[in-house]
Amino acid sequence: MAFLRELGDTGLTVSALGLGTVKIGRDQGVKYPTPFSIPDDDAVRDLLARARELGINLIDTAPAYGRSEERLGHLLREPPGLGDRFQGGRGIQRRRQPL
Repeated sequence: MAFLRELGDTGLTVSALGLGTVKIGRDQGVKYPTPFSIPDDDAVRDLLARARELGINLIDTAPAYGRSEERLGHLLREPPGLGDRFQGGRGIQRRRQPL
């Protein structure tokens, strides 16, 4: 399927589109044309479920995104196995060969 791509030499296959998560964890000091509120956990759960339904398994997050990583870590563990359907930075690190 053209929607999935190999991620370098990691052995992972990820969706060509990723889910950006800055608005899940930070609403101060970001440059957007209009103000926004951080969504509650139910809204983020719905967003993650929809991303999964669409075949998105790549989530873009970073420390600069505020509490995004913390919230995602908690929410992806909630229904057992949900986190297994996404490819993330920590998973890539575990798969790297030792230097």
